[in-house]
Amino acid sequence: MQGSKGGARKQAKAVATASISSGLDLKAWGDALGAVPAGAIAESQIVSWVEGPLRSFFPFERFLGSYGRLSGGRIRMRNLVTSGHQPDFIATLDTAFDLASRGCFAWWVQNRAAFILDPAAPPPFASKRELDEIRQFSLGVIAAHGVVDPFASTGTYISFAGIAADDPVRTRASLNLIAPVLHALFLATEQVAASAIDLSKLTDRQRQLVDLALMGLPDKTIAARLGISENTVGNHFRGIYERLGISKRSQLIAALK
Repeated sequence: MQGSKGGARKQAKAVATASISSGLDLKAWGDALGAVPAGAIAESQIVSWVEGPLRSFFPFERFLGSYGRLSGGRIRMRNLVTSGHQPDFIATLDTAFDLASRGCFAWWVQNRAAFILDPAAPPPFASKRELDEIRQFSLGVIAAHGVVDPFASTGTYISFAGIAADDPVRTRASLNLIAPVLHALFLATEQVAASAIDLSKLTDRQRQLVDLALMGLPDKTIAARLGISENTVGNHFRGIYERLGISKRSQLIAALK
């Protein structure tokens, strides 16, 4: 699963050859592939590629991509990249959840195939929570896919909201091309985060907070353990992020696990 950009391109081109009958615009896909960012990848570069070259090949309104780990029937997201989604929707997303709580996600993990969630005719595996989200946030038709590494129990999940529902065969074929490329980009951001972590830059107190964060403890529990306020905990973490050159706790945890 430690794929490279070149490997993802080769795989995507192979799938493209087999997908001509699906009515794909392979020239547009070739243009999108040619614009895939290289080198050290930041999350902002993934967003730029998705909103620009990729959207020209696969029109959508909103995007969500995440990289995470599956263990004991529970998903833990380590990276989350979104485009077009409302802040209220992002706030409802759990960084850790039981696989059984989301029927579409559970179906995808089991079948590892692209799927389409049309609220007008939802698939039988869609959960009430997922359908309620579509209605509450006006997400429209959703198409999703990803890449799973069964050996590392990790993977990348991608979801596009507000897509056209008139050609499901072409939609699934498009996702088969897109998924390995985005997976390679998410892996690249993981490698950048890991290379940027140098705990020697931290004070002893900051190292103590990092250790507690790695245990999965929330700010309130960390504050109680250390006998300080939650605001002080937040200030400490902001100082940690600044010293390490990262922006959020998920990057810290992903790099140190």
